[in-house]
Amino acid sequence: MRDLTRAQMAAFLVRALGLPPAATDYFDDDDGMTGESSINALARAGITGGCGPRRFCPSADVTRLQMAQFLDRALDLPSSTTDYFDDDDGRTGEASVNALAAAGITSGCGPRRYCPGAAVERGEMAAFLYRAVGD
Repeated sequence: MRDLTRAQMAAFLVRALGLPPAATDYFDDDDGMTGESSINALARAGITGGCGPRRFCPSADVTRLQMAQFLDRALDLPSSTTDYFDDDDGRTGEASVNALAAAGITSGCGPRRYCPGAAVERGEMAAFLYRAVGD
């Protein structure tokens, strides 16, 4: 299995959500890369702010926690008062993980475990998107 990069994740999300292109170049570290237009479309839609000032880190792997935050913002999911997992307690993004679980998009990686720091594989991202937006 291959881990999903942030640039690949941007392309998956833009296609799945039908996001329009952006005229603005939001980041400097993706210039000329495959996926730059998808990255800019995500920024335009308010789904990402990048990984630092004018940086998106397109070649970095997407963690399960980051993926939850991207999907939560993209889908504008309702918040959940239920804490579904123990291994994300107190982490930035825990609310997004719980929102995905409440929506039936994830059931975690084990009993009461989400594995927030694990890299997302391409097949996993496809499954998350299928559960999030359907066919």
